Amino acid sequence: MIITIENLVKSYEDVVALKGVSFQVEKGEIFGLLGPNGAGKTTLMEIICGLRRFDEGKVTILDMDIEKEADKVKGLIGFCPQETLLYRYLSVRENLVFAASLYSLSSKETKERIRFLAKFLGLEEFLDKRVEKLSGGMKRRASLAASLMHDPEIVILDEPTVGFDPNVKREFWELIKQLHSEGKTILLSTHNMEEADALCDRVAIMDLGKIVALDKPETLKKRYGSGAVIHVKVKGSHVEKAAKLLRRWKPKLEDGELKIFVKDPWKLMPELSSTLFGKGILAEKIEVTEPTLEDVFLNLTGKRLVEGEAV
Repeated sequence: MIITIENLVKSYEDVVALKGVSFQVEKGEIFGLLGPNGAGKTTLMEIICGLRRFDEGKVTILDMDIEKEADKVKGLIGFCPQETLLYRYLSVRENLVFAASLYSLSSKETKERIRFLAKFLGLEEFLDKRVEKLSGGMKRRASLAASLMHDPEIVILDEPTVGFDPNVKREFWELIKQLHSEGKTILLSTHNMEEADALCDRVAIMDLGKIVALDKPETLKKRYGSGAVIHVKVKGSHVEKAAKLLRRWKPKLEDGELKIFVKDPWKLMPELSSTLFGKGILAEKIEVTEPTLEDVFLNLTGKRLVEGEAV
């Protein structure tokens, strides 16, 4: 394991931000922390990066204790926070040179890393622009470049696509996938269910300072999801007849559609179709809605996750 967290506790006066959190991250995986604002994700990441002290527990990176060997550990990590921490009046290039100096990179190494990262992250034409002149998406790319200047083994991304429009968000997802393909271990926090599902090998669902479930997204959906739903829509005059034909599957009529809740929808769909067709009923629509991580979060916490808030 590249990261091991054991019984981590952190309090801020009367608020307990982390309540005995434990998990491990495997080398080379994308590990997601999924939960609302206030779940403890950022606190946890800042502790792993050595930016915040904790009250109880233990954190090890490649078997090194983060408290006893802090300098060695920090050299293994590249942290890209939610906020852009670049100097706004400096150019992207000047910020990257400064980042390189923090890790004592030589002039040659610095130039090579800037050349590589500019191409990798699509920053080539923006290198000599001041950060304040960049769009939000380009600022985030430049910030990620700064966190990667020392070629870290572990990349920690705190809500990397928050505030992005869907197109820019998906572009950033592709960058994360590319980093993963380069062999990086990635720890990613998000409150975006789709993002966690699309990117993460495993997901830890956090709520109120605790991990309430941890596994592969597909496993979580099968174990804690509400099951798949088959939506059947027929012409209005035939909906009652269709409901009777399909009654052994206990369909529910909602908004003019029959909804059938099953565990293996793809196996059942041909039988549903042939049953209706055999009685002369043509379905306008037969489609499947799979369980989502939203269902998982709702079933585990009793709350929905909306715009980063649990409600």
